[in-house]
Amino acid sequence: MPSIRSRTLAAAAAVIAAVMITTTACEGKKDDEGAGSRPSSSAQADKGVDTGQDDGSVSIGGYKLPSGIPTELSGAALDKWKNGGWQDYSKWASKAEDFANPYIKDFWSPEKMAEAKASIPVARTGSTSSGSGNGATSYLPDGRVTKQAAAKVRSTYHHYAPPVGKMFFSSPQGNMVCSAAVVTDPAHPGKSNLVWTAGHCVHAGKGGGWYRNIAFVPSYNNKANLSSRQITNPRAKAVSPYGIWWADWATTSSQWISGGAHTGNAASGYDYAVLHVKPENGGKSLQEQLGSALPVWFGAPAANKIKSMKVRGYPAEAPYDGSKMYDCHGATKRMVLASNVPAQYMIGCTMNGGASGGPWFMSHNGRTYLVSNNSLSDRKTFITGPRLGANAKGVYLATSRKFK
Repeated sequence: MPSIRSRTLAAAAAVIAAVMITTTACEGKKDDEGAGSRPSSSAQADKGVDTGQDDGSVSIGGYKLPSGIPTELSGAALDKWKNGGWQDYSKWASKAEDFANPYIKDFWSPEKMAEAKASIPVARTGSTSSGSGNGATSYLPDGRVTKQAAAKVRSTYHHYAPPVGKMFFSSPQGNMVCSAAVVTDPAHPGKSNLVWTAGHCVHAGKGGGWYRNIAFVPSYNNKANLSSRQITNPRAKAVSPYGIWWADWATTSSQWISGGAHTGNAASGYDYAVLHVKPENGGKSLQEQLGSALPVWFGAPAANKIKSMKVRGYPAEAPYDGSKMYDCHGATKRMVLASNVPAQYMIGCTMNGGASGGPWFMSHNGRTYLVSNNSLSDRKTFITGPRLGANAKGVYLATSRKFK
């Protein structure tokens, strides 16, 4: 059983599926990376930076690990994990190199999927003094957004929104949901197994660790004709037309791991993650099966310069039930979290918990790019996403290079 301390930390750090905000900020000095931002451990390794590990260490996917660190469970440890050991959060792995998510056959049953929860604390907005972003209200430098009711995405999803899907994972509070999208892989052109989502959908942030049993279902509930309670076979073609894909690796920013919180703070400026996934039943790559993957635009225009952004996800809190994909679109504003943190994109949208990690995308020179992911919201009016700069690119490349 988890210790009282680990349960308390988890409760404080893992109210998931959309992380919401109460944070200090002032006018940001930079929009792409922010003054004083630092690259994640993966980004440092990709640039050949000495990460301070012992000599004789091994390099895996951009991470320099000391010898003896396990990179996956096997043997008796794997059996114990699959037989329920994954439920023990008393020793919750938190470091970047400690990610482990072994496949458990038929784990995601209809009951587990139906009970999976989403929750969003209410955000507050208003002008405050500058600071680190820990525990104060947020600041909107260019005014409030206009509320926009999310609209259902046209079905079938594999035709109108092929890269987008729903994520499931386990936390100390139970099974949870997020959203995600397939992105291209520079190491495997045309054959990507990479999925983009929010950092808070894979790791609890400060005081917490990696979530477990992380799985992605592209085009979930493809024909959009079932409610969550009507889904009795998650492996039916109508529910998971391309199967269920388990994450065998995840990378998020060092800023999120060290500072992320469910109330939202400066670390939310780095609230993104990249998964590498494998199908339950083998076969071709995710991109080949879907016929689609979004390239990622790092350093896209600042929020106050964008007139047409689209946002998608599977919101799961009332009045939504997590079974349908929804969409918001329009011009964006800036959400400043702290003076040294990249300003987030912000758009009026009623999507809530469960939509976290879903893609923000826009067209450029005739091509559609992923430019962000759902990160923060106030449940009723707006949703935000981090601006992806060099730090995010380092996270992306670290995952790609691990599987060259």
